[in-house]
Amino acid sequence: MDRPLRLVLLGGGHAMLPSLAQARAWTDAGVDVTLVDPQRWLYYSGMVPEYLGGVYAELDIRIDLVEMAQRAGVSVVSSAATALDPERRVVATADGTECPFDVLAVDVGAVNPGVPDGAVATKPIYRTRELAPRLEDTLQDPAAALRLVIVGGGAAGAEIAMNVTGRFQGAGRADDLDLTVIEQANRLLPGFPPGLQTHVQRRLRKRGASIRLGATVQRVESTDRGPQVHTNRSYESPVSADAVLWATGTVGPSFLRESGLSTDDRGFLHVTPQLRTPSHPRIFAAGDCATIVDQSLDKVGVHAVKQGPDLRENLDRTLRRLSEHNSLPIPPGLVSFRPYPVAPLILSTGTRDGLWTAGSFWAAHPWLLRLKHLIDRQWIRQYAPV
Repeated sequence: MDRPLRLVLLGGGHAMLPSLAQARAWTDAGVDVTLVDPQRWLYYSGMVPEYLGGVYAELDIRIDLVEMAQRAGVSVVSSAATALDPERRVVATADGTECPFDVLAVDVGAVNPGVPDGAVATKPIYRTRELAPRLEDTLQDPAAALRLVIVGGGAAGAEIAMNVTGRFQGAGRADDLDLTVIEQANRLLPGFPPGLQTHVQRRLRKRGASIRLGATVQRVESTDRGPQVHTNRSYESPVSADAVLWATGTVGPSFLRESGLSTDDRGFLHVTPQLRTPSHPRIFAAGDCATIVDQSLDKVGVHAVKQGPDLRENLDRTLRRLSEHNSLPIPPGLVSFRPYPVAPLILSTGTRDGLWTAGSFWAAHPWLLRLKHLIDRQWIRQYAPV
């Protein structure tokens, strides 16, 4: 090949960080590496709920992707991807840039579907921080109050609800928060152990939260006094709010489905255990935007973080094979991702204890929160050293 190999890192998600952190080895070897991401900062999803809960400052939970890229000699396109052409091997972006590639890695995360105007989405995760100024302004004004509706009572919605109620309670302002959680299932945290579901529901209700279960949001209406959230239960009044947080299920960004690559029914790219697409072995994907064929993994950060080193290793092996032999490695020459048998998860609660769950087991204890803080801080310091 009479030109440098071109590697495009599409999206600076959690699984992409090991590749970006060690990209200097590729650029020093003559590979042309480009990062495509509209955001300068990656916000670590594991710390966002406690950021809203007042435990962390914004500086504590973010990683500077542009600085990482510059240190590694990686070019940066600060624009969102709008199209992926696997046949031409080109990524197109919103600002009109075309990024040709010989090898592509995709880690663009997921999005919340159907987010109404004025609501704050939890996916992509950076949008969640839009809620922070509302919380700060209310807590700084002794005469202020906040009406908050969280649509979705899964792990994200429930953990944020616990942290926000815990923050107001800790500030002696519990009566100034009117929080409603709306979940379409008959329990909060669907899919989690029943004991944990009951524990979280009781905890939130004890803090004054209203929980509407078995309810689906039909529309969010803008009024002079703020949003009104209407559900399918016509016998209940709409919920008036100052802010609405949209923490529903996720789908893949639309350009992935439109690329012609194989996706699942939610628009996430199909990949093999080696994290590359079945039909185009030059294209890899990891994190929330990818679904490993014949594996049913929840879209949680622990899987994305665990996939990161495998993605980096397989990109390295592919680039080396192309450089030395002008061919692609066969699957036995690549690392296969091995997920946790049971994905562990620790939820913060807005108080001094944490909630651990794995499979059908769960526990609550202060040392679990200390363990979560230790894990989270150690992980982020790899990429955002103090």
